[in-house]
Amino acid sequence: MKSQPWLSKLSSFSCHSRSTVLQQQFNRVGKVETGSVALPAIMRSGAGGPESFQMGSMPQAKQHITSGQMHRGHMPPLTSAQQALTGTINSSMHAVQAAQASLDDFDTLPPLGTDAASQAWRKNKMDESKHEIHSQVDAITAGTASMVNLTAGDPAETDYTAVGCAVTTISSNLTEMSKGVKLLAALMEDEGGNGQHLLGAAKNLACAVSEMLKTAQPANTEPRQNLLQAAGNVGQASGELLSHIGEADTDQQFQDMLMQLAKAVANAAAALVLKAKNVAQKTEDSAQQNRVIAAATQCALSTSQLVACTRVVAPTISSPVCQEQLIEAGKLVAKSVEGCVEASQGATSDEGLLKQVGMAATGVTQALNELLQHIKQYASGGHPIGRHGEATDRILDVTENIFSSMGDAGEMVRQARILAQATSDLVNAIKMDAEGESDLENSRKLLSAAKLLADATAKMVEAAKGAAANPDSEEQQQKLREAAEGLRMATNAAAQNAIKKRLVNKLENAAKQAAAAATQTIAAAQHAASTNKNQAAQQQLVVGCKAVAEQIPQLVQGVRGSQSQPDSPSAQLALISASQNFLQPGAKMVTASKAAVPTISDQASAMQLSQCAKNLASALAELRTASQKAQEACGPLEIDNALSMVRDLEKEIQEAKASAEEGKLKPLPGETLEKCSQDLGNSTKAVSSAIAQLLSEATQGNENYTGMAARDVAQALKSLASAARGVAATTDDSAARSAILDCAGDVMDKSSNLIEETKRAIAKPGDAESQQRLAQVAKAVSQALNRCVNCLPGQRDVDNAIRTVGEASKSLLADSFPSSGKSFQEVQAHLNEVAAGLNQSANEVVQSSRGTTQDLARATSKFGQEFSNFLEAGVDMAGTSQSKEDQTQVVSNLKTISMSSSKLLLAAKALSTDPSSPNLKNQLAAAARAVTDTINQLITMCTQQAPGQKECDNALRELESVKGMLENPTEAISELSYFDCIDSVMENSKVLGESMAGISHNAKNSNLPEFAHMHEALEESVQMMKEAVDDLGATLSEAASAAGAVGGMVDSINDSINKMEDTQVQEPEGTFVDYQTTMVKTAKAIAVTVQEMVTKSNTNPDDLGGLANQLTNEFGNLANEAKYAAVTAENDEIGSHIKKQVGELGFTCTSLVTKAGALQCSPNDTFTKKELIESARKVSEKVSHVLASLQAGNRGTQACITAASAVSGIIADLDTTIMFATAGTLNRENAETFADHRECILKTAKALVEDTKLLVAGAGASQERLAQAAQSSVSTITKLADVVKLGAASLGSEDPETQVVLINAVKDVAKALGNLISATKAAAGKPHDDPSMLQLKNSAKVMVTNVTSLLKTVKAVEDEATKGTRALEATIEHIKQELVFNSADPPAKTTTPEEFIRMTKGITMATAKAVAAGNSCRQEDIIATANLSRRAIAEMLHSCKQAAYHPEVSKDVQMRALRYGNECASGYLGLLEHVLVIIMKPSHDLKQQLASYSKQVAGSVTELIQAAEAMKGTEWVDPEDPTVIAENELLGAAAAIEAAAKKLEQLRPRTKPKEADESLNFEEQILEAAKSIAAATSALVKAASAAQRELVAQGKVGAIPANAVDDGQWSQGLISAARMVAAATNNLCEAANSAVQGHASEEKLISSAKQVAASTAQLLVACKVKADQDSQTMKRLQVSTAAGNAVKRASDNLVKAAQKAAFEEQDDQAVVVKSKMVGGIAQIIAAQEEMLRKERELDEARKKLAMIRQQQYKFLPSELREDGQEQ
Repeated sequence: MKSQPWLSKLSSFSCHSRSTVLQQQFNRVGKVETGSVALPAIMRSGAGGPESFQMGSMPQAKQHITSGQMHRGHMPPLTSAQQALTGTINSSMHAVQAAQASLDDFDTLPPLGTDAASQAWRKNKMDESKHEIHSQVDAITAGTASMVNLTAGDPAETDYTAVGCAVTTISSNLTEMSKGVKLLAALMEDEGGNGQHLLGAAKNLACAVSEMLKTAQPANTEPRQNLLQAAGNVGQASGELLSHIGEADTDQQFQDMLMQLAKAVANAAAALVLKAKNVAQKTEDSAQQNRVIAAATQCALSTSQLVACTRVVAPTISSPVCQEQLIEAGKLVAKSVEGCVEASQGATSDEGLLKQVGMAATGVTQALNELLQHIKQYASGGHPIGRHGEATDRILDVTENIFSSMGDAGEMVRQARILAQATSDLVNAIKMDAEGESDLENSRKLLSAAKLLADATAKMVEAAKGAAANPDSEEQQQKLREAAEGLRMATNAAAQNAIKKRLVNKLENAAKQAAAAATQTIAAAQHAASTNKNQAAQQQLVVGCKAVAEQIPQLVQGVRGSQSQPDSPSAQLALISASQNFLQPGAKMVTASKAAVPTISDQASAMQLSQCAKNLASALAELRTASQKAQEACGPLEIDNALSMVRDLEKEIQEAKASAEEGKLKPLPGETLEKCSQDLGNSTKAVSSAIAQLLSEATQGNENYTGMAARDVAQALKSLASAARGVAATTDDSAARSAILDCAGDVMDKSSNLIEETKRAIAKPGDAESQQRLAQVAKAVSQALNRCVNCLPGQRDVDNAIRTVGEASKSLLADSFPSSGKSFQEVQAHLNEVAAGLNQSANEVVQSSRGTTQDLARATSKFGQEFSNFLEAGVDMAGTSQSKEDQTQVVSNLKTISMSSSKLLLAAKALSTDPSSPNLKNQLAAAARAVTDTINQLITMCTQQAPGQKECDNALRELESVKGMLENPTEAISELSYFDCIDSVMENSKVLGESMAGISHNAKNSNLPEFAHMHEALEESVQMMKEAVDDLGATLSEAASAAGAVGGMVDSINDSINKMEDTQVQEPEGTFVDYQTTMVKTAKAIAVTVQEMVTKSNTNPDDLGGLANQLTNEFGNLANEAKYAAVTAENDEIGSHIKKQVGELGFTCTSLVTKAGALQCSPNDTFTKKELIESARKVSEKVSHVLASLQAGNRGTQACITAASAVSGIIADLDTTIMFATAGTLNRENAETFADHRECILKTAKALVEDTKLLVAGAGASQERLAQAAQSSVSTITKLADVVKLGAASLGSEDPETQVVLINAVKDVAKALGNLISATKAAAGKPHDDPSMLQLKNSAKVMVTNVTSLLKTVKAVEDEATKGTRALEATIEHIKQELVFNSADPPAKTTTPEEFIRMTKGITMATAKAVAAGNSCRQEDIIATANLSRRAIAEMLHSCKQAAYHPEVSKDVQMRALRYGNECASGYLGLLEHVLVIIMKPSHDLKQQLASYSKQVAGSVTELIQAAEAMKGTEWVDPEDPTVIAENELLGAAAAIEAAAKKLEQLRPRTKPKEADESLNFEEQILEAAKSIAAATSALVKAASAAQRELVAQGKVGAIPANAVDDGQWSQGLISAARMVAAATNNLCEAANSAVQGHASEEKLISSAKQVAASTAQLLVACKVKADQDSQTMKRLQVSTAAGNAVKRASDNLVKAAQKAAFEEQDDQAVVVKSKMVGGIAQIIAAQEEMLRKERELDEARKKLAMIRQQQYKFLPSELREDGQEQ
C-alpha cells in the first residue's frame, strides 16, 4: 500500500519526544469564483539581514519559511457577530490598558491608630481585599478558559456572543481587581510588606490578558497555538498574583499532579491517534479514510486544548466556574474520542484493529476520569468525609425521603430498609471509636449513644414491618414517620460534633461562593451600566448592589473567623448571622439584575449579568440551606455567644479609652463627627428595640427565640460601640471624648448584666422574682443609653438650654407679681419685642437641627437666653395687669409657653440624632408652630383692648414663621402629593386675594360686620339641635323595644298578613323572578335574625327586644313582596301556596316575638327560654317552607339565586385571600411551583367556558336544564378559585403583587359569572327580542373576555418581562367593565362626604404611581400600579355612589357627583391606556404627554372634592382622624382574646346519654379548634403590638398625638383591626359555647370562624402599612404570620369539621317514609325545604355579617378597606 503524505503528520504528532499542535482547517465545498491569479507579492526581509560573501566558503542555505501570513485584502469579510466581538475586544483592551496604567502606584491610607478597632479595620480590609481579588482572578481565569473552549470548533458555529461575554467578564473583573490591588498594596506597605511586588504581579496579569485578547481577535490569522500559549500565560500570572497575596488555592504538588494527569490524557490520546493511523492505512475507501483522519485530528486538538485549559485554571481550581470550564474541556475530549472510535468502526471491519482502537480509547477515558476525579476531590474540600459522615448524611437524607413519601407505603418501606443499613453502619463506626478510646468516660458516652441509636433503629424496623403489612393504613405510616423522626434525633445526638463541624464547613464554602458570586454580579452590573437604556432599572440595580456590597465584608469576616477558630461557637454564630443577613439583599439584587437584563443593549454585557445573577441565585440557595442547617446545630449557644460578644465590646471600649488618653485614638477612614453622631443615635434606637424584643421573648420563656433576640442585642451593641468610638475619635473636646467612652462602656456593662439575667430567667420560666430583676436591669440599660446619647456634642448644649428654661420658669410659681413701675404701653412694647426675638430663635433652632452640632449648640444657647428675657417681660406684664383674673391668665399662658419651649428643644434634640426621620421633622415643625401659637395667645390676650391689632400681629408672626419654610423648598412639610399641593395653592390664592381686598376695605370702615358670625353660630345650633332630637328618638325607640313592648310588633305582623291577603293589589312593577329574588333574601335574613335571637337568649337577653323589632320589619317586607309574587306567579295555585306559607310564617313569628318579650322581662326563666327556642325552631322551619314554595314556582331561577349567593361567597373569600397576599402572608405549601398548578387552572377555566355556554342556552330552555347549568357553573368556579389560590400561593409571599394580580383575575371571572347568572335569571323564559336577552348576551361576552384575560395572566405570570404589562391590560379591562356595568340603582348603603373625599386620595396616589410607572417602565412598578389602580377606582366609584345617594344630598348635587365620578374614572382609564402605549414602545415624547393626562385626572378629582363639599354644605371641614395610643389598644385586644381562651379552657362538652359517642367527637373538635384559633390570634396581636412599639421607637408613628393625619389613620386602622380580631375571637368562643350546649347551629360556628380569618388578614395588612420590611420586629411579625396562617388553617379545619358534622348528622337521622300518597309528597317537600335551609343559611349569614362589618368600618383608612365588595 502506498504511503500517504498525511501519515507523516500523524507520525510526527504521535511521537512522544516532541509535541506539535495541529490546527484544523475547515474545508467547505463552494462555488467557483473567477478572478485574477496575479496576486500582490509578499515582500519579506531577508532571513538574516545583509550578508557578506567571501571566497572559499559556502554560504548558508537561503531557505526561509514564513507561516501564518496571508493577504488581508483577500480574506472573507467578517460576519456581524464577529464584528461585534471585535468591538467588544477592542473596548476591553482599552479597559485593560487603563487598569494596567493605574497600577503604577498604590493608594494613600489615612493615618490609623494602634487600638483594637484600628487593627481590626486594617485586618478586615486586607481580608476583604484578598477575597475580592481572589474572586476576580477566579473570574479572569474562568473567562480565559471559556474563550479557549468556545473558540475550539468551526468558526461558523462559534457562539460569538458567549465569547464576548467571556471577554467582558475578564476586562470588568480586571478593572475592579486593579482597585483592590492598590488598596491591598498600601495596606501591605503599611504593615512592612512589599506592596510594589504585588503591583508588579498585577501588572503582569494585565499584560498577559492584553496579549491574549490580541490573539483572540476574529481577524487574527496567527496559529491557534498562540492563543493557547497566551491563555496559559494568563493562568501562570494569576497563580503568581495569588501567591503574592497568600491566597494560593493549592500547593504546588496538587497543581503538578493536575498537569501530569492532563498530560496523561494527551499521551493516551496520542496512542489512540496511532491506532487510528493503522485503521486509515488499511482502508481503501477514501471518504472513510478522510473521516478517520478528521476524527483523529479533532481528538488531538481537543486534547491539546485540555492541557492548555488545565494550565489556565490550575491556580484557581477551587472556583466552581473554573472547575466547570475544565470539565467542559474534558467533555470535548470525550466527544472527540467517541467520534474517533465511530469513524474507525465505519472504516474497517478488522476486529483486531478495532480492538486496538477500543483499548486506546478506553485508555483516554480512564486518564480523563482520573483527571476529573482529582478535580472533584478538591471540589469537595479535599478532606475525607470521615467514618461517620457518609452514614450520617445518608440517614438524614433518607429520613427526609420518608417524610416526603407519606401516602406511598411501598416507597416508605423501601427507604426504611436503606435507613436501617445506614444506621447499622453508623452504630458499628461509633462502637469502633469507643473501643479505640483511652478515656473511659468518653468510651461510655459513645457506647451509650450507640445503644440509643440501635434502640431507635429497632423501633423503626418494627414500624416499617407494620407499614409493609398494612400498606393502606395511614396510622401505620404515621408510626413509621414518627419512628424515623426519633431515629433522626438519635443520629443527631450520637454524631453531634461531627455533624456540626461538617455543617459549619459546608456553610463556610457556601458563604465563600456566595460572596464571590455577589462580587462578580456587582462587577457585571457596573460594566453594563453604560449600555443600559433604562436608567430606572439601572438605578434599582445600583441600589441592590450597594446593599449587597455592605454585607459582603461581614460575610467574608465570618468565613475567615470561622476558619481561623474552627472550635469557637462565637465565630460559628457570627458566620451564621452574617449568612442570614446576606440572603435578603442578595435576593433583591438577583431580582434587580434579572429585571435589568432585557434593558441592556450590549448582548455580551447582558449575558454576563444574566449568568452572574443565575450563579448568585444558585449560591444563595446553597447558602440558605447551609445556614439553616448550621443554625439548627449551633442554635442553643446564642445567649452565651451574645454575652461573650458584649464583654469583648466592653474590653474594646476600654482599649479605645486608653488610646484616647495617650492621644493615639484616630478616626477610621470615612468617619466624621456628624456621621458617627447619627450612627450613635440610630444604634441607640436599635439597641432599645432589640432589648424590648429580648424582654418579650424572655417573658414568654422561649429559649430559641430568646437566643435570637440576644444575638440581635449584641449586634446592635456592636454598632453602638463602633459609633461611640468614632464620635470619640472625631471630637476635639477631651472631656466629651472621655464621657462618651465612659457611657458606652457603662452601656456594655449593663447590657452584659441584662443578658446574664435573661439567661437565668429562661432557666426559671414564670418566676416573678426573676422577671422583676429583669425589668430593673433593663431599666438600667435604658438609662445608660440615654446618658450615652446625652454625651453627644450639641446634646449637652440642648440639655443646658432645657435646664435654663426650667430654672427661669420657677419664677412663675410665686404667689404674687409686683408691678415694675413701667406703664402698660412700655411693658407691652417690650413684651412684643422679646416675643419677636423668641419666635426668631425658635425658627433658628428648627434650622440648626438640620445643620452641624455646632449650629445646634449656638441656636439652643441663644433660645435659652431669649426665653429668659421673654419670661422676665412676661412677669412684668403679669405685675402690670389690672385684675387678679388677668394676671392669672397671663401666668397660665407663660407656663404654656414654657412647656412648648421645652418640647421644641426636646424635638430638636431627638432630630439631631436621627436627621433622616420624617416623623421627627414633622414633630419639630409642629413644636415650633406651637411656640409661635402660644406666644400669639399671650400677646393677643395682652392686646385685646385694641381690636384688630392682635390679628395683624398674629399674621405677621405667622408670616415670619413660614419664611423658614420658603428658604428650604426641598424640605417636605406635609404628606400632600404634587397635585394636592397645586389644588391647595389655587384655593388659597383665591382666599388670599379676597382677604387682601377685605383688609383694604375694612381698614377704611372701622365697623366690623358681626352678622356673619352670628348667622354661622345660629346655623350650627340648629344643626346640633336636629341631631340631638334624632338621637333622642332612636334612644326612645330602643328603650321601648328593650322594655318588652311587643304588643305593637304583634299587631304589625298581623297587619302585614292582612294586607297580603287583600285582593285589591296595584299593578306589579316587576316579574315573578324579581319578587322571588327579593323574597329569598328577606327570608334568609329572617332565618339569621331568629338564629341570633336564640344565641342572645343564652348570652344577653336584653338584646332580644331590638332583634324582635328587626324580625317584625323583615316580615313586613316579606309579606309585601309575597303579595306581588302571588300575582305574577305562573298559576293561582302557586300564588296561593306562597301566600299561605308566608301567612303561617307570620303566625309563628308572632309567637316568637311574644316569647322574646316574656324572656326579656324574666331572663332567668328556663321554661320561657325553652319555649323561645322551640318557637325559633318553628320559624326556621316555616322559612324553609316559604323558600320551597318559591322554588316550586321556578326551579331554574331559584337555582340561579342559590348560585349567585354561592358566587358572592366565593368573591368574599377571594377578597380575604387578596388581603393575606397583600400582607405578604400567602405562603407556598412545601416546595411547589406555579408550573404544578398551571395546567389545572387552564383546564378548569376552559370547563367554565363550556358551562357559560350551557348557562346562556339554559335561559331559553326548561327550568330543569337551567338549574343544572347554574349548579354546574358554581361547581366549576369554586374549583377554579381553589386552584388559582393554590397557584398564587405557589408563587411565594416574596412576590405579593403578582399573587394579587392572579387572584384579581379569577375574581373578575367570578364577578362576571355572578352578573351572567343574574342576567340569565332575568332572561329566563323571555322572548328573544326582550331587552334582558341583550343584557344576557353582553354579560356572556364579558364572561368570555374575563376568562381569556385569566388565561393570558396565567401564561404571563412567570414571565418577568411581560407580567406587568399583562396586569395593566387586565386592570384597564376591569375599569371599562366597572364603567359599563355601574348600574343606576341606588346602593344598599350610603356613606358620608368625608369618606368619599378620603377615597379620592387613593386616586391621587394611584395617578402619581401610574406616572412614575410610565416613566420607569419597570415591570414591578407596572404591577403595583395595576393593583393600586384597580382598588382605587373601585373604591372611588362605590364611595361616590354611596355618598351621592345620601338622604341629605340634593338631586342636582347627586347628578353632579355621579357625572364627575365617571369622568374621573374615564380620565384615569385614559392615563392607564397611555402608560400601556409607553410600555409597548417607550419614547420621550410619549412620556412628556403623561403630565397632561395626570392633570386631567387631577382636575376631575378637584371637581369631585368640590361636589363632596357641596354635599356637606357650608359646614365642610377636613376630617380629623384621632391619633390614639395604639399599643394599649392592641394589648387590650390581646387580653380580651386570652380571656376568651381561658373561658374556652373551662368549657366541656355537654353529656348526652344516648348520643355520647357521635357528638362528643365533634364538640371536642369545636373546643380544640376554637382554642387553637384563640391562641394563634393572641400571639399575632402581641406581635402587632411589638410592631407598634418599634414604629414609635423609629419615629414613624408619634407616641405623642401629632397632626399627621395618616399616622392617625394607620393607628386607627391597626386598633380597629385588633379590636375586630378580639371581637371575632370572642364571637367564636360564644358560638363554640352555644354549639356544645346545643343552642347554636353549625352555620353560626362556621361564620364566626371565617370572620376570624378575615379580621386576621386585615390585622396583617394594617401592620404592613408603615412597617420597615427589613426590621427585626417585622421579621418576628412575619414569623407570627405563621400564627396568621395558623388562624386561617384552624378556621378552615373548624369549618370543615362543622360541615362534616352537619352532614353526618343528617346521614345518621332515621327517616320514616310515609306510605300514603299525599303524606309522601308532603314529606318530600318538607325534606327539600330542610335541605335548602341547610344549604343557604350559611351564605346569607356571611353576607349579612359582611354588611355589618362594612358599617363598622366606614371610617377605616383606604389601605385597610376590602375592595371589590358588591353593593
